[in-house]
Amino acid sequence: MDKIAIINLKGGVGKSVTTINLAAEFAARGLQVLVVDLDKQANVTKFYNALDYDNPSAADILTCSKDILDVVRPNACKGIDILPSNMRMLSANKQVLTDVSNVPQQTRLGYAFDRIDARYDVCLMDCPPDLDMGSINALCAADWVIIPVDCDEWATDGLQEVLEQMQCLRMYHNHRLKLMGVLLTKYNRTNAEKQVAKDVAELGVPVMTAMIRYTVKVKEARSAHKALRDYAPGGTATQDYADLADEVLDVLGLDVSNVDTQKDGVQ
Repeated sequence: MDKIAIINLKGGVGKSVTTINLAAEFAARGLQVLVVDLDKQANVTKFYNALDYDNPSAADILTCSKDILDVVRPNACKGIDILPSNMRMLSANKQVLTDVSNVPQQTRLGYAFDRIDARYDVCLMDCPPDLDMGSINALCAADWVIIPVDCDEWATDGLQEVLEQMQCLRMYHNHRLKLMGVLLTKYNRTNAEKQVAKDVAELGVPVMTAMIRYTVKVKEARSAHKALRDYAPGGTATQDYADLADEVLDVLGLDVSNVDTQKDGVQ
């Protein structure tokens, strides 16, 4: 299972939208996808109609109170299972910081993944807009990182902090961690957006070739609880996410023509 953390310290840059639409594109290509929601706002969980305080969530993984097999919910959509989140992530983050058990704080999610690694082709982790224990655990478990950046005048705010945290965690906890690239979202192809692309490139970090163009269809699709490929098949952002999926799969070296479509979700 290839694990990708989707993170930025800014909110509203398209982390959840990217997670949802990449998952849909991967599933449409026959891949088995695990979506992990680590944000207490639980936007991805809500999108899949999986918000439920009566059942365990990602908070229980961080506090080691539940087995991941009891948390993952199968068939959020065809080919997609979800590890849901809710507001309990807020208290879970505080509990982890004061936990004196012998389970390392930073690697609890990664250890949980070991139980289900063979069930999935790709895992997409939607991280909160801060460096809490959910984000730290995601970066310690991930193979790759994608950083969505929306094209406004403060586009690179927080980007350097993410890069520095990645470097620290790579050194001490996760030698596999690599930056796949910065993903430009809400792109309008104006001079302002071109300047953002230039500013990001000047930081010396890779930029994804695919750029997500601005369209109101993104918001409409999210409100309709539909992936863009289902809501607006001919839309510009739909094509952009399809291109992004192809780019990511190329980096991962996954040949979708040889995907085992008989893998089962969590039972």
